[in-house]
Amino acid sequence: MYTISVQLTSINAEKLATTLPPKVEFNVNLTLPSGEPIRKGNQYILPFTFTVSSLPPIVQIVLRGNALVIAKNENELKKLDKDVKEKKIPPPIIQAIFTNAIADSILISRSLGIPPPVPGISQLQQMKSSGKLEKKGFGQESVI
Repeated sequence: MYTISVQLTSINAEKLATTLPPKVEFNVNLTLPSGEPIRKGNQYILPFTFTVSSLPPIVQIVLRGNALVIAKNENELKKLDKDVKEKKIPPPIIQAIFTNAIADSILISRSLGIPPPVPGISQLQQMKSSGKLEKKGFGQESVI
């Protein structure tokens, strides 16, 4: 397993509207790597860009940073080398970056006075009615 540290290098957030519409849809995008990965010994520095925008346009949040990924042994390092060269970033790295970035964007949206960029209850209900949640093992009793 890798040791992963996520650090932001740039935060840009802007509230684009003074009044909030009744329904807001968020578009969330993670670009990884967003620049050239750097290898130093048994570690990689992977630059990323995390963007949140909304429809209608009420907010724009752009977070840029680096994920420092440290391999614990030679096998992990070889696999990470191969994955980075093929631009197939391992899911634990993507998850660590996404989790940190979404948490930061929720705090920023709170400071801007806008709803957090997370799926709303109506979106979850639509996913459930379409069967997407049941296929992943989420049922009536599940806590999200």
